[in-house]
Amino acid sequence: MRGIPPRILLALLVISLAASLLFRFHQPSVVQEQKTFPVLGTFATVIITSEEENLPAMFHCADSLLRYLDRELGRFSYTGAVHDLNTENSASLDTELGHLILLSDTLFQATDGYFDPSLGLLVELWGFPEAGAVPDSSAIQEALQLTGWNRMVSVGIDSVYLQRGALLDFGAVAKGYAVDRTWELIMEMGAEECLVEAGGEIRCGSLTGRTWNVGVRHPREDSLAGIIAITQGAVATSGDYECFFIENGVRYSHLLNSSTGYPSIEAAGATVVADNCAAADGMATAAAVAGPIKAEGFSRELFQSMIIITEEYDGSCEVHEFGAVPWAE
Repeated sequence: MRGIPPRILLALLVISLAASLLFRFHQPSVVQEQKTFPVLGTFATVIITSEEENLPAMFHCADSLLRYLDRELGRFSYTGAVHDLNTENSASLDTELGHLILLSDTLFQATDGYFDPSLGLLVELWGFPEAGAVPDSSAIQEALQLTGWNRMVSVGIDSVYLQRGALLDFGAVAKGYAVDRTWELIMEMGAEECLVEAGGEIRCGSLTGRTWNVGVRHPREDSLAGIIAITQGAVATSGDYECFFIENGVRYSHLLNSSTGYPSIEAAGATVVADNCAAADGMATAAAVAGPIKAEGFSRELFQSMIIITEEYDGSCEVHEFGAVPWAE
């Protein structure tokens, strides 16, 4: 076999080097960008790390999905699935709402009923999320007659049925669900890293194993009670400082107990770490309503760890931990 002439070898070397440099300088640049979108009465912040050329499509899809979920699941949407169920008293389970119904049923069972989306009439009666007033006790008792997930909601094989006159409100889980759906969509589109936050509910993760630091708000001070370090999963917080009014020196929050009809005073705030944000969102609300003693009996299958902060009689706050809380070092 004859050898390759030196002149041709040199030409091949030059071509190979040029191709290598061309590939190197034309590799897509990976950047991080964030955008904010309105959803479910709050704003969702979406942070994406990906090839720059893919970001416009990713943010466009995130915006479209959040608008769709806002229309379908929003409490004040008059064209969505929640409104239709509340007015027509039945709906198919083969929908976004159907997925939310099944998750809500699981959360209701896992929290001994402290997570209860059937308290829509009570929410309206108390005037949340606007500044409210303490309702007449007889009105509360009347609303309680149409409250109680296990009495008002019947889940069939492919449909869900609602007792006529009852009103569902998914404010304690819809934001977490929207966060999950958005995060999953962005990662499926090829992002290296993504964090989605809406109303304090967070889902994050990456292909690189990056650690995200998430602050836990102190319920009575303008500071953090601590910082959680998470690489993959969700963090959600609920507290009596988010939506409340004070009447005659008493704080009344949106954390309603569906058994009594009154705001709970068992906890000032709760933070839950879980695999997904919908579960974390619902569990955090339930924990804030139940307080540390009752929340200790919650099913551990839906969360990794939980923090409940209570306000003591002397005004100090005490932190109760359940599971291995991933505090940042």
